[in-house]
Amino acid sequence: MALRNKRGSSRKPVHLTTYIRKELPAGGYSLMQFVSRDLSEGGVFISTDDLSLFDLGEELSVIVDRGSKRLFEGQAKVVRSSRTFGSEEAVTESGFGLMFTGDNSTFLDMVKTQLDS
Repeated sequence: MALRNKRGSSRKPVHLTTYIRKELPAGGYSLMQFVSRDLSEGGVFISTDDLSLFDLGEELSVIVDRGSKRLFEGQAKVVRSSRTFGSEEAVTESGFGLMFTGDNSTFLDMVKTQLDS
């Protein structure tokens, strides 16, 4: 059975760096770096083999950039975790889908420019 696409906007294959700032239960925070493989006006997919890093519904602070050009800085919500297997049970995709939250028109303009390029 195929998964239904619930995105409100189309996604584009990209190669971006995404930084996640996660608050720690004992105080302080952890800063993690990921590679993102697709981007849409609504969110980004971060690649990782460790699906225990985040919980569905968790709110995170996110920075998405390409080189020295920052595309987004703000909040995102974990809306999906995924591990896809290809032939011979090899993992072809693993990571989290993040949905950008909040109203940020400057960010939307930057993402639209990235998607149109």
